[in-house]
Amino acid sequence: MELSLKGKNAIVTGGALGIGKETSVLLAKQGATVIVSDIKEEEGNLVVEEIQNFGGNALFVKCDVTKEEEIIQLTNTFQKQNKRLDIMVNNAGIANKPTFMHKVTTEVWNKLILMDLTSVFWCQKYATKHMLDDRKGGSIVNVASIAGLGASPSLGPYCVAKAGVIELSTTGALEVAKYGVRINAVCPGWTETAILDVAGDRGKTTMEKNIPMGRLGKPTEVANLIAFLASDASSFITGSVYRIDGGTRS
Repeated sequence: MELSLKGKNAIVTGGALGIGKETSVLLAKQGATVIVSDIKEEEGNLVVEEIQNFGGNALFVKCDVTKEEEIIQLTNTFQKQNKRLDIMVNNAGIANKPTFMHKVTTEVWNKLILMDLTSVFWCQKYATKHMLDDRKGGSIVNVASIAGLGASPSLGPYCVAKAGVIELSTTGALEVAKYGVRINAVCPGWTETAILDVAGDRGKTTMEKNIPMGRLGKPTEVANLIAFLASDASSFITGSVYRIDGGTRS
């Protein structure tokens, strides 16, 4: 399999920490020029520094994905340099504090849907437009969750948003498949990232017990899958949804 991304240009949202950080580093190691995007400027610049230290190419671009105009500016970054956008990894997201659906406030609902679904729609929309412009295609990878594949009591807004990301990915993929733009979704199970902090130590312990492999996933493991889908090794894969969850089915 050819996993080299030499000469490719990639954007990773939520690239400062966790899965986004590991994905940014891995894509750069495979030869891609990576725009690390996040609202966390200090952490994002540290990721860029790490990449540059091993000879990789990276740039930090601050972007609040809840603002459409900032996403437009972000996806225009390579075009301004007379380069094309080859890879878009839509990873930025948050989780809600565990709350039963009938107790979720409209404010919390709107915040989660905006951050975890609408922002992905915008990122996919504008990345697709860039990839269609020169008719050379590209790869978009949306980070959803196994929470979007089945019910997770007390995480309702998060589940609904991630389910939406899955449908956004599969529908969008079919619409542009013949133009060489590939769109896939990855659905991590419970993974060692800051997003699990809302569950607390007790919640994390319960999660581990429910994972057949007996442990949480690692951000690097998810990054490996994303890098595969970004590369030409997955050239005949689009509209697919990949679980990476240690065997979790509930």
